[in-house]
Amino acid sequence: MKRFLWLGFVLSVYLICTGCGDTFRPIIIPNPPQFPNPAASNTVVSINDNGTLVPGTAMVIDVSGDTVVSIANVGLAPVHAVQQTASVVLVANRSVPGVGSDSVTKLTFSNTVISGTTAIGLPAGSAPNFVATTEASEAYVLLPNLASVGVISTLSNQLTYTLPVGSNPVAMAETPNGTKLYVANEADSTISAFNTSDRSARSVVGTLTSGPIWLSARNDSQAVYVLESNGTLAWIDTTSTAGPDTLTETPIQAPGATIMTYDTNLNRLYIPGGQQMTMVDVSQSPPQIISSPIAIPPFALVNLASVPATATSAAALPDGSRAYVGSYAVLPSTVSISAVSGDGTTATYTYSFTSGEALNAGMTITVAGTNTGFDGPYTISAVLSGTASCPTTCFQTANTTSSTWTGTASGTASNLFPQVTVVDTVSNLAVTTIALPGFPDATNPNYPTPNSIYYVPVCVDNRFRFMMAAGGDSSRAYLSSCDGGLVDIIATSSESYVLNQAAPVGTRTPIPPDPQNPPQNPIFLLAGPP
Repeated sequence: MKRFLWLGFVLSVYLICTGCGDTFRPIIIPNPPQFPNPAASNTVVSINDNGTLVPGTAMVIDVSGDTVVSIANVGLAPVHAVQQTASVVLVANRSVPGVGSDSVTKLTFSNTVISGTTAIGLPAGSAPNFVATTEASEAYVLLPNLASVGVISTLSNQLTYTLPVGSNPVAMAETPNGTKLYVANEADSTISAFNTSDRSARSVVGTLTSGPIWLSARNDSQAVYVLESNGTLAWIDTTSTAGPDTLTETPIQAPGATIMTYDTNLNRLYIPGGQQMTMVDVSQSPPQIISSPIAIPPFALVNLASVPATATSAAALPDGSRAYVGSYAVLPSTVSISAVSGDGTTATYTYSFTSGEALNAGMTITVAGTNTGFDGPYTISAVLSGTASCPTTCFQTANTTSSTWTGTASGTASNLFPQVTVVDTVSNLAVTTIALPGFPDATNPNYPTPNSIYYVPVCVDNRFRFMMAAGGDSSRAYLSSCDGGLVDIIATSSESYVLNQAAPVGTRTPIPPDPQNPPQNPIFLLAGPP
């Protein structure tokens, strides 16, 4: 009896095995989880510059309430940031020589509130410009003046090691499995690579035709994508454990692009640049372009030729339904002013629009008339029309003059106007573009007056002058503006502008007639902790 039972068992095993076939069929997971999980984010974090002598700040905006819930100081002249864990964000600070020290600020969160900060010192004059990690206890910071990568322990909060790289390293990407690190060396058009386990160098075989400026790692850790300064997209096959890694250029071009956004949900790259956004499918190797590039609409002006918008950044909703592209243009405006009335607090200007972009609250206009009290550059606080106090068209500014003036005057403006284009990721078409309030071009020292106090040097050199991020519940998209000193908030349910949150008050000289110091200037924006 036992013999028959044994034979039956053997026969059953044989039938099961033969039924499965003799070919191994692996289960493919094209989109394994990657930290940070975009859908887990309940905040966005704006990193803000506060000049060369005073520490900058991190400002936390709660996605569900559209409110600022936490502000904390970082180091001098912050330049870049990364979320390391669910409760840690790291900020690279590039101080001015002779003032303070280069550092990485470790922000520790308790839910949505910053509960502590720790300064991690870096070599003097190393000029950090980028920080990256997919590990829980180590991070990497670029030190371009030393042509090296600094290895930071976020357990002991200190620099533990440096690795030599090429000339002028500007970006990094670590594979999501935390085993390989890649560095873009712009000046010598090379990629440096390392095994993170023992910090040994990896060989990268292949050449680039121009300097690499951005890297993105695919979430299965099998590929890294390279954006070159001439707009060419290349990719690195990282499948080999021992190497070498193979670098190959693709025919895909994104002229004018300086950054890529990787959509972990759809396995896509969004590459904004010039007057378009290029979408690339990276679920396969080599990567393939998706349909035609998305054209960014120009600004249509009254009595003037339209002005093209320059795409700067993109964000993908965690639910995979849409992508948002930030763009901007410098637009002129002219008006004819027929009357002014001041009550000692606010001046109301009655005007007719002549040409350019229509006036918006938040922008600056220079008024030239015959009454000194009403002349000068002003920030428009509100645009009124059809009200009892303004049956035609008026705008208001803060003004301490108490008088009335009627006659002929002119108003001129040249302001930055941002906008956000919404892309449906099913049809791969732009469905709408959302206009946002304008503000002075902080990189122009001669507007609205020569040696203007609006001028903000950090916005001239900021790589992330306009930066986009998405809320974890996909209900909000965000655009930070260095020049405007604010973060615009967009409701994705209605594809409409909701409001903006100003960065914390900074140390710059007040801009009359406003007695308060202007806000600090956002230099980077990222989805924050849950």
